Amino acid sequence: MVKRCSWGTCNSDTRYPERIINVSFLPFPKPKTNYDACLRWIKACGRPVEQLNVNKITRDTYVCSKHFVGGFPSEKNPDPFPATGGQIYEARVKSRKRKYVELEHNSAEPSCSVPEVPCIDHVNPIILSRNENDKDTQTDEIVYTNLDLVAHNLSIKNLEEEKNALIKQNEDLKMQLASCVEQDFKLKSKRSPAKKHKQVVNNKKFSAETVANSNIKKLFEYYTGLTYVRFILLVNFLFPEEGINPVNYKEKRKEVKAMLLTDQLFLVLCRLRNGLHIKDLAYRFNIKPQSVSVIFKSVIHYMYLKLGYLSYWPHRDTIIQNMPQQYKQEFPTCLAIIDCTELKTEKPSSLKSQSQCYSDYKSSTTLKSLVVTDPRGSVIFVSDLFSGSISDNEICKESGFYKLLQQLKDQGYLQDNDGIMADKGFRIEKDLGELNLRLNIPPFASTATQMSSGDVALTRKIAAHRIHIERSINQIKNFKIVNRRIPGTLFYNINEIWTVCSLLTNFQDTLVKM
Repeated sequence: MVKRCSWGTCNSDTRYPERIINVSFLPFPKPKTNYDACLRWIKACGRPVEQLNVNKITRDTYVCSKHFVGGFPSEKNPDPFPATGGQIYEARVKSRKRKYVELEHNSAEPSCSVPEVPCIDHVNPIILSRNENDKDTQTDEIVYTNLDLVAHNLSIKNLEEEKNALIKQNEDLKMQLASCVEQDFKLKSKRSPAKKHKQVVNNKKFSAETVANSNIKKLFEYYTGLTYVRFILLVNFLFPEEGINPVNYKEKRKEVKAMLLTDQLFLVLCRLRNGLHIKDLAYRFNIKPQSVSVIFKSVIHYMYLKLGYLSYWPHRDTIIQNMPQQYKQEFPTCLAIIDCTELKTEKPSSLKSQSQCYSDYKSSTTLKSLVVTDPRGSVIFVSDLFSGSISDNEICKESGFYKLLQQLKDQGYLQDNDGIMADKGFRIEKDLGELNLRLNIPPFASTATQMSSGDVALTRKIAAHRIHIERSINQIKNFKIVNRRIPGTLFYNINEIWTVCSLLTNFQDTLVKM
């Protein structure tokens, strides 16, 4: 255990042997056992109150033998030298039967004047009686000497000086505290408008209006996939009544309520188009991530219902009228092109889900959807997402595609012998035959003979026109949220996201010009 001297500026320390030659360490009197002696030693050491006080005294507090008369406490000199350089007083021998009590003064405050000290050889004790009726009782006598009066007055003077110093220090600290409080208030008052101004700047920094007014060419289309004019048309379609918000939010949040509907739609389109994460959008729009999540979920659900309510399959006469010229010459009654596409996903934790979602074509877990476009590449039907192991023939049945064709025939949108163009993987001739519709697919090659020149020409024609549905699917996947590996956290509303992304391509330019 390291021992250090607590007296004044003494540097005696057991870690430095050269400082403690012929020096021993004496433990401090403990406050619990010898409180008066502890106070005397503290005063003799002369250290500041915050460094040495009654609460700081432990069993590891020492004073070295350098500071005692004779190098050790004795009955005559039990205390160390005063560190302040004062006079050393010898201990007074107390009478067994007489007790010393505090001197009573008539005045309210004790006088600080020091009486004259007589010669020590002629010191006569002053005997006062506490009880005037029993002056002969020895135990009631109080004995004082002139030396006691001097010591008492000196202690009173020192205490008054300490008191005045503490009062002055307390006043200085109060002044400093008041100054700090005032300075803190001024800083807060200056910072508060700056914070509000920062929020306003942030709100203006990234919004539909500021991006649309940017000097950067096609910046709005980069963030949303739509021109600003078509964005406004989409806003007017989704929110026809000004001042009324038809979106049913999952949670009620003040930030969501205060945000403009145009900015909410802009936020959703930014996430769909560029795959921006929740925290990124929260920083850009200066709102909390929870508010971004609430807006995205609620607005996507509303767009899914609103856009899905529309009929996208035009009348056959409209399709034929707007067919590309080359397509109209080669396939005048083929009104739609179909194909399937797959979205890669994170591997599900369930082995059963892994087996269902595994695609041999992609060698990964996927989700599969059926997409139908007209000859110009516009999406006229998109199915929900199914597990990646489903076949092309099965997805046509499960997605309700045949039921849709039957409804279109009943309404006169399709007629007998109208055609559907597909790839070789769609072996649905019988199913379409039951609806009196034809399937246009490339001819199959024979194992025995080569393909005829007519079959080769037909294959090339179909491939030249089927490329437009591949372009249309690629246009959907330009929305990066469905072009990357779908995380498990999006499985709960991935159908809504996929459908909205597919139908939003109809607000873009057509792939095949007239």
